Amino acid sequence: MASTFSFLFFVTMIFATNCKVTIEDLEPLETGLREYFQTSQTTDEFLETLHSYEFPFLLRDGMEQVYDSATVCYMCSLVVDFVINQRKNAGVSRETILDEATFLCTELKMESERVCKGEMELNIDIFLYTIDNYPNFTSNRVCGGFLQAHNCDTGDAFEWTINIPSGNSPDRPKPSGTDSFTILQLSDIHYDPKYTPNGNAVCGEPICCQPDQGDPSSPENACGYWTDYRLGDSPWYLVEETIRQTKTQQIDYVYYTGDIIAHRIWETSIESNTDAISKLYSFFKDSYNVPVYPIFGNHESHPHNVWPYDNVDDKLSMKWLFELAAKHWSDLIGEDVSETVLKGGYYTVSPRPGFRIIGINSNVAYTDNWWLMYDDFDPYGQLQWLSDTLKKAEDNNESVHILTHVPTGTYYSLKVWNREYSKILERFANTITGHFNGHTHRDEFAVYYNSSNPTQAIGAVFNGASVTPYYLANPSFKYYQVDETTFDLLNYEEWTFNLTLANSYGSLKLPEWYKLYNFVEAYGVNSLLPSEVDKVLYKMVQDHSILDDYFKFKYRNGDPGIKNGCDDSCKKTLLCNIVTTVYGENEQCERFMDLYDQ
Repeated sequence: MASTFSFLFFVTMIFATNCKVTIEDLEPLETGLREYFQTSQTTDEFLETLHSYEFPFLLRDGMEQVYDSATVCYMCSLVVDFVINQRKNAGVSRETILDEATFLCTELKMESERVCKGEMELNIDIFLYTIDNYPNFTSNRVCGGFLQAHNCDTGDAFEWTINIPSGNSPDRPKPSGTDSFTILQLSDIHYDPKYTPNGNAVCGEPICCQPDQGDPSSPENACGYWTDYRLGDSPWYLVEETIRQTKTQQIDYVYYTGDIIAHRIWETSIESNTDAISKLYSFFKDSYNVPVYPIFGNHESHPHNVWPYDNVDDKLSMKWLFELAAKHWSDLIGEDVSETVLKGGYYTVSPRPGFRIIGINSNVAYTDNWWLMYDDFDPYGQLQWLSDTLKKAEDNNESVHILTHVPTGTYYSLKVWNREYSKILERFANTITGHFNGHTHRDEFAVYYNSSNPTQAIGAVFNGASVTPYYLANPSFKYYQVDETTFDLLNYEEWTFNLTLANSYGSLKLPEWYKLYNFVEAYGVNSLLPSEVDKVLYKMVQDHSILDDYFKFKYRNGDPGIKNGCDDSCKKTLLCNIVTTVYGENEQCERFMDLYDQ
């Protein structure tokens, strides 16, 4: 759940400020940057100007809310086109661009010097490959995609459709609830081999509690034993304890909705990622005597977030990861899924008659995926495959569960991919009886609505939250009850423990897990059918205290996450996030805001 940190992004972001700097204000900085890129020399005047734009941690998640979009888009276009011209026409070397990028990142205090250097080194080749191989490459493909949250001009980029069969989704039987089975959803473990109890929890880097970040300044700033709310990931003994606890109830299937690798994003490698991925999958295999259905998180790739197009050079390809997953996933699932996993990290299986599971690699649409600059059209042909697979399921009267990692509707998921994905979900709404995602580390759900009948809920997707507390939340997992005949979701329970309390005991006592809530009981509905989840939203607009509960569940009662409460603005944001499933399409948000204010 961390943003790709690359040369172009940090260069463009330095121009965004809390005080809404105007384009005219940026002329001295623009002039200084032009001279620096041309000469690689730093004058005192340039450094003074540069240091007046210091923005620590500007690239972290959530900071997009304070940026001035007009300035960001203008400077993005200026700088990107300038660098493209230098590379294509003046032959600027990789080393020069890398040195400039690291220098600016460090001087602007975007991150520590080693984080800047590591991230630049990992990502620079993707950008240079695109410049060198994409005909008529312009800034629209960078600014319009990567900076989607700022609505920069995309030109003619990022516009395509796939073929979805005509017709309507046939009506299906409703669940009786008489007989059911249980699915465990785990998500976002983020296993950290370097986690250091009593390490520095206020480290100033994208992940803390590392052995090379110095001593904490006070006992209060020391990392806890089990993990830490402040940018801490999961030590292996937390992984073991979580899996142990999940097995205290009878389960029939396990869904793992992605993210194994820790947030030490400046220092990943194929070797270290392979070790962590293999260790967790092998532990799953040894721990569960039922099938486990995994999908990729955005952190499994190296560098994180990037998913190259099909025919990229071997040096930049993700072949190693697809081959690794094909082996482990087939073993965990109990069926060979290598054909499509090797194509792009997606698959489908039917574990019992009338029931189908589809695992999707939604990370390809993450706007931090720099390969979208080169080729954004339905990466790996996955959406077309999804549509075709759902049509076969419909013809065979199968019910389908879909597993994804990155949710739609967010600023960091490419809008055109969101739109086509949502069209597929609408066309096959009655065939899809379960939808699960991860990535946000929050207990959340979202509701999809019929485009031709905006008050009709046609789908609901449930986030698995996370085992890692990163950040502010308690570790958790979910048990779902599923109808034995229709495979609709009937209910779920979320389990968690209080990290503050667990750390107070340290290694002397296991965490005290407890059931946080039961969806049907907490929200007063009959099931997790879209029509029932839709009722929850109407309850929320009538009784705003229900949104207080939703807010607490979101952080799993994590002490720092909930301590400031959720004011009226916060509640409205929660509600809008639930009903926005394609970024930039705000009709449902506006409809519920009108109801909220009545």
